[in-house]
Amino acid sequence: MEKLFIVCTFDCSFQYYEETVEQWVKEQGDGIVIDYELVKINDHKSHSFYTVSSLEEFAKMLDTEWAREWDKANNCKDIVYKLELVE
Repeated sequence: MEKLFIVCTFDCSFQYYEETVEQWVKEQGDGIVIDYELVKINDHKSHSFYTVSSLEEFAKMLDTEWAREWDKANNCKDIVYKLELVE
């Protein structure tokens, strides 16, 4: 499993963004997204934490035609960080 931290900015409302992410994870994330949490920073920015089964499969989810079109329509930009435990 991989742990990810994503900083996302967008022009739509946070509520619409949150609803879209929920639908996207439900429809495309089965077996890939183990868990996620969105944190509202302001109306146009979120931080999110994901636990995914495969970084490669999650990257494919981010790069579908639907996701690219939605990102373009909502001026959505993601910065994805892979988290590693420091021991």
